[in-house]
Amino acid sequence: MADQQDPPVWAQVGNLNTNIYRGLVSSGEKYHWHFIFRHSDLLISADTDVGSGIEKILTEIYSKLEYVIEHDRKFKDSLLPVRVKSFYPAEIKRMCLLSSEFSVGPMAAVAGLVNDFIAEKLQDFCRSLIIENGGDVFIRSDRDIRTGLFIKNPFFKDRIVLKIDKKYLPCGLCSSSGTFGHSLSLGKCDLAVVMSDSATSADAAATAVANSVSNEEDVQKSLEHFSTFDSIKGLVIVKDKKIGIWGNLELAM
Repeated sequence: MADQQDPPVWAQVGNLNTNIYRGLVSSGEKYHWHFIFRHSDLLISADTDVGSGIEKILTEIYSKLEYVIEHDRKFKDSLLPVRVKSFYPAEIKRMCLLSSEFSVGPMAAVAGLVNDFIAEKLQDFCRSLIIENGGDVFIRSDRDIRTGLFIKNPFFKDRIVLKIDKKYLPCGLCSSSGTFGHSLSLGKCDLAVVMSDSATSADAAATAVANSVSNEEDVQKSLEHFSTFDSIKGLVIVKDKKIGIWGNLELAM
């Protein structure tokens, strides 16, 4: 009865067809905005009208990123953790620390960082907030979330829907794939989705999980390994005919 009286918010993970999933991302909230800014393509939904301040927030976080990239030539292209320099802004230091937990470079978490930075700046102005950034999502809501996973895998193509109970929100829910999308992956995972308390951590972890999967046999091994990380609250791994799921994510009926 609770779901009938209080319908869940929709979000989507996996950047495959924006025309499809972006119609669903915004359906649960009154206000929504589409921003293309530098390297970010964002859809932001909220229960209050906070749109006028978002471009300023994006300018601020990109200025911090671009300053570090300009003054540390190894930062942008490193596939491994970098040594944190004293001149890094606090947000960039945190991105480096969170990504290093999963032995990936800091830019593996950049979409999540942008999401978290926006969410932090807006936290006093809206109760519900969904930020989708190239398939990586920050979610704050007082309702349950249903999340569609978009993948090219013919065995599961666009058929997986997850439910996140509102008691586990806010959260970051981020994806990585070795078979589609623009992000670099060293594996052949059809889709790895990670749920964490922050989008930055989820983004870095999703890259590491996807890197670890090259065949169906890797799904269980990867699930067992990454479920031991305290920062990871939920996992979905898809490769060919095999799917693994763990943690605070459940298949929606």
